[in-house]
Amino acid sequence: MDALEAPKVYVLDHTQSEGCAAYQADSERMDHIASVFPLVFFLVAALVALTTMTRMVEDDRQLIGTLKALGYGTGAIAGKYLAYAALAGVVGAVVGIALLCQVLPLIVTSAYSVIYPIPLGGFPLPVDLGIALGAGGLGVGLTLLATWLAVLSSLRETPATLMLPRVPKPGKRILLEHVAPLWSRMSFSWKVTCRNIFRYKRRLFMTVVGIAGCSALLLTGFGLHDSIWDIIDGQFGPIVHYDTTVGLSDDATDNQVLAAESYLRDSDQVTNVVRLQTENMQAGSRDYDGTLRVSVEVPRSSSDLSSAVTLRDRQTHDQLPFDDQSVVLAEKTARLLGVGVGDRVRLYAQDEIGNATGDGCELTVTGVCENYVGNVIYVGRKAWSQVDSSTPRFLTLWVTTSESQDFYSQAASDLRQMGGVSTVSFVDQTIQMYEETLSVVNMVVVVLIVSAALLAAIVLFNLTNINISERIREIASLKVLGFTRHEVYAYIFREVILLAAIGDLVGMVLGVLLEGFVINAAEVDYVMFGRVIHPASFAISFALTMVFTLVIVLMMRPKLDRVSMVESLKSVD
Repeated sequence: MDALEAPKVYVLDHTQSEGCAAYQADSERMDHIASVFPLVFFLVAALVALTTMTRMVEDDRQLIGTLKALGYGTGAIAGKYLAYAALAGVVGAVVGIALLCQVLPLIVTSAYSVIYPIPLGGFPLPVDLGIALGAGGLGVGLTLLATWLAVLSSLRETPATLMLPRVPKPGKRILLEHVAPLWSRMSFSWKVTCRNIFRYKRRLFMTVVGIAGCSALLLTGFGLHDSIWDIIDGQFGPIVHYDTTVGLSDDATDNQVLAAESYLRDSDQVTNVVRLQTENMQAGSRDYDGTLRVSVEVPRSSSDLSSAVTLRDRQTHDQLPFDDQSVVLAEKTARLLGVGVGDRVRLYAQDEIGNATGDGCELTVTGVCENYVGNVIYVGRKAWSQVDSSTPRFLTLWVTTSESQDFYSQAASDLRQMGGVSTVSFVDQTIQMYEETLSVVNMVVVVLIVSAALLAAIVLFNLTNINISERIREIASLKVLGFTRHEVYAYIFREVILLAAIGDLVGMVLGVLLEGFVINAAEVDYVMFGRVIHPASFAISFALTMVFTLVIVLMMRPKLDRVSMVESLKSVD
């Protein structure tokens, strides 16, 4: 009696676990998003710090001039402001780290606990000391740098000049004045507004940059939401038309396969059945280090494939030809492998644990199609014969039905009772799974949008407050000259609204670029995000920034009312 052959034993690490791999992919996606957004927040925060400290130094011009005349050095004078900035920066960093390191991880972890069994743990949550110190140090460092630049610009002036209030900049002709037909039709107040906008170029630059940064963050958040949900809307319907997948086991007989196919074709609820061979393989190329796990689809009839899947170019939506010699790669698969039409891709068989085996077989890529879920390669029968000379059994059925829930239940029950049928899955279940996964990412996007909105409100409040403080004498003079309350509002706030609108438009352009960068950074190998920001996202991002502007304008009206006309007597001639 022959000895029994010992069973094969495989030792798998956590990377071979589908759950661990999915969680790792989601973690990497969040890590990529987290590596982009803080940079923009830091830049906007640095702008706010520079604006605030510049205003603080301007208010102390006479004090700085007096100290400098008394012999105090640059370091001693700057030390006062640096100490103030350091104290404010350290307090803000400590509060931010202590609060947000507990709130944000809890939100993200709670969201992911919907699809992963993640223990939430108790408070306080663990904090990565290195990241906390790095973030806090960078925030404080940017604040100190902005303060040093603001103080240094004033200390370059002589004590006699510093002891005098800064003389307002003289008005100059602007480019718009040379457009005679337009300039002649503008009212006096609008002419003054346009001149003032370009008269104070630093205020123009800071306001536009600050608003642009905030609106860009908002558009990036909404655009990321669009791109994530376009995975479902773009994949299921426009590209994938079948709604049921029936898989037969490798040991199924030909009669069992034909019985399952006949059952489906004979049903009045079924409109189309495409039979194909599905192989899980590894793909490689000259420009790709290692191999990529792919699903190879070989239809029994090349002409039938278009009834189940639309192969088209993503940008032009032109249909891609598919015949028995075709090798069409999903766009994300082609990008990862670094191949295009005319290039060669090598397909390898894989063992039970997903490792590439053998020398593989090279095929020439004939097309790259739009696809958002999975790394897929569609191969014609003749092209497949170069990989495997044996005749495929075509053990997968893509079925298009009337999408009746009652039929789903009955068909699944009947098919599973048939011999040879191993799996029956429905696209609705796949969509539901992706919706649950993407809803988690959606929660993170909401956090980013709320954070960007709060930052936009802070920037607008800070810049508007400084704008009014710098023009106290001008506002008082307007009141002395008889400007009514509403005319003063229009004179000051019209500039703020116009600058916010300009910054908002610039932010739309920056947001498109930033969103594209974030999308490329946040994608994982298995999916391709959408590449189009919806018009509604542009409209909402623009409108939110302008709403914040109007709210800040309303909040600042009492400050204008409190300006005393006596202040105009202190004007510098």
